[in-house]
Amino acid sequence: MKILSIGELLMRLTVPDNLRFAQAEQFRLDVGGSEANVAMTLSQLGWGARMLSALPDNDLGDRICRELSRCQVDISHIGRMGKRVGIYFLEEGNSLRSSRIIYDRADSAVNELSPEDVNWESVFQGVTHLHWSAITPALSQNAADICQEAVDRASELGVTVSCDLHFRKNLWAYGKEPGQIIPALLEKSSIVLGDPSTIQALTGIEMESRKLGSIERVSQLTPDYRKLMDRFTGVKCVSMLLRTVHSANHHELKSVMVTNDHEYESSSIDVDNMKERIGGGDAYMAGLLFGLEHHEDRQKSIEFALTLSALKHTILGDYFRGNLQDVERVMNSNQQGKIIR
Repeated sequence: MKILSIGELLMRLTVPDNLRFAQAEQFRLDVGGSEANVAMTLSQLGWGARMLSALPDNDLGDRICRELSRCQVDISHIGRMGKRVGIYFLEEGNSLRSSRIIYDRADSAVNELSPEDVNWESVFQGVTHLHWSAITPALSQNAADICQEAVDRASELGVTVSCDLHFRKNLWAYGKEPGQIIPALLEKSSIVLGDPSTIQALTGIEMESRKLGSIERVSQLTPDYRKLMDRFTGVKCVSMLLRTVHSANHHELKSVMVTNDHEYESSSIDVDNMKERIGGGDAYMAGLLFGLEHHEDRQKSIEFALTLSALKHTILGDYFRGNLQDVERVMNSNQQGKIIR
């Protein structure tokens, strides 16, 4: 397997020790970005992974490339151009206090990358899966064009296309609305991760389940997910990570998935004393792709994805750090948290 992920590479600056932005005197640096998190996670699970992006040709760009290379992600198709690395700042919540994020990613290098800059024959060599998220086409016309070209070529080559439907309203600032861009990308995608409110915002399809106070069962989502699959007939499954927030440090997780002929719902995992929420959805996306490819039993696929996501919530940083054995050990254990000797 080799996955090609398309997206912006980011640096995250976190205020340490649960301090607030107003108290910050130093920051912890992490490397991430939604699509890169998926690539780095799948690489650690044993897949080949490649990143299509752009970074400035400076020490910060080098720092991010080293991180990707450490996870054995192919960086040969990361263009070195532009002057800026996208940054976001994080103030971690605690108990009743929610986490807060401030973005500083305007005019980052990825927006200078155009389809003409990409050697498409080379970038798709050996690729079996293409992954994009709705963050990327929100950034600029260039980024949207890169996504469309990649999805079109993947469709021609018979490559499986997956997407994570994030919606960041403030990113759509270059004159296009989501409804002008996202539907054409979904036409050639087969595995979709998204919640009802996001799906409606990006596609205009009315999602009745978004009006519910909470979603706890797959049956609450099935009619809306089937509506999405009826509109975009290439979509074979739609999934979502359900999250019950007890406090900033205590979440309960469950996963659901709807296909053309069936619906699936996982057991719940309680994550108390949580270390990190960011990247939990990306870990779920990676786990779902891995699970669907390696387990004939689709129920086991979503249980695997859920376990990987839950583990990510115990690990600081934007992406999962571990291996396949770590996930399987938790799935097969009757006693969690036991010391491994």
